[in-house]
Amino acid sequence: MLAKLKMDGQAVVVTGGGAGIGKAAAAALCEMGAISIIVGRTEKTLQDTQAEFQAKGWKCEIFVADVSKEADVGRLAAWVGSAFPEVKAVVNNAGNNFSSALHELPTERWRELMATNLDSVYFMCRDFIPLLLKASKPSIVNVASTFGVIGNAKMPVYCATKGGVVNLTRQMAIDYGPQGLRVNSVCPGSTLSPRYKGYLDKGLVNMDAVKARIMLGRPADCDEIGDVIAFLVSDAASFVTGATMVVDGGQTIH
Repeated sequence: MLAKLKMDGQAVVVTGGGAGIGKAAAAALCEMGAISIIVGRTEKTLQDTQAEFQAKGWKCEIFVADVSKEADVGRLAAWVGSAFPEVKAVVNNAGNNFSSALHELPTERWRELMATNLDSVYFMCRDFIPLLLKASKPSIVNVASTFGVIGNAKMPVYCATKGGVVNLTRQMAIDYGPQGLRVNSVCPGSTLSPRYKGYLDKGLVNMDAVKARIMLGRPADCDEIGDVIAFLVSDAASFVTGATMVVDGGQTIH
């Protein structure tokens, strides 16, 4: 089992990897011996994360890109393809959310979140599948949400995009499983990412209400989600594909 968790210098691309769940996943993969290629929109955040990782002796590359934009993903794939002979895995973690009732939701805001949460997964998978298929036992992990399998108040576009990620994952697992490519989704519940902590600080989230819905009585730490992502990437999960891995402390079981 432990040998199957070792990455041995294999390249893994993590979007939204500068902070939060993406950073935690990239860190776990680095600990396992991967070269984490961390992608994000803010260069300073990426540089800080890279410096932190390198201080621990981990191998890490960074690339500034907005993966909701087709051209940026094309640049990223071209660079990775020139720098690495193959890619072991892609973790599609970039995403955003906001609260709005559907009848008050402007079209541009709908399009914005569709691009960030769903188009980005399409662009990344399309452009990286040729590189993934060169690797032994390659994998894609798409980060969705518990709100991709249940509804939530005033989050119509977020729920729609994350539900799309879950079912796109299942569909790709069908098409590419015969070629050895595994595709899974992870659905985190409430997680103490920097963005979520910002909501708490602004009073936009009632922590008592959140805890009441979670059987373990607390939100997740980012590394609790990152560890599951890293496991799914690894060969220890070699017979897992098309799965929707809910990691929510028991939020969705009642």
